[in-house]
Amino acid sequence: MPTYRGTLVSFNSGTYTASVRLDGSQAQSLDNVRVSRGIAAAEMVATRRVLIDTGDTGDLGDVVLYAVHT
Repeated sequence: MPTYRGTLVSFNSGTYTASVRLDGSQAQSLDNVRVSRGIAAAEMVATRRVLIDTGDTGDLGDVVLYAVHT
């Protein structure tokens, strides 16, 4: 279960998805990343550090944002 670190770029509370810039990738971001509903929308502030998980497949298309921290 590969886990990646990144920075929150933006959050869409209507669809509960986010754009995330992975560590080491300054020019590109992952868009439409699903966000765990266990995370309050108020916590989803741009520039917050996040953790994302690709599940068992390691496929970046299956990414879920599951934690935010400072």
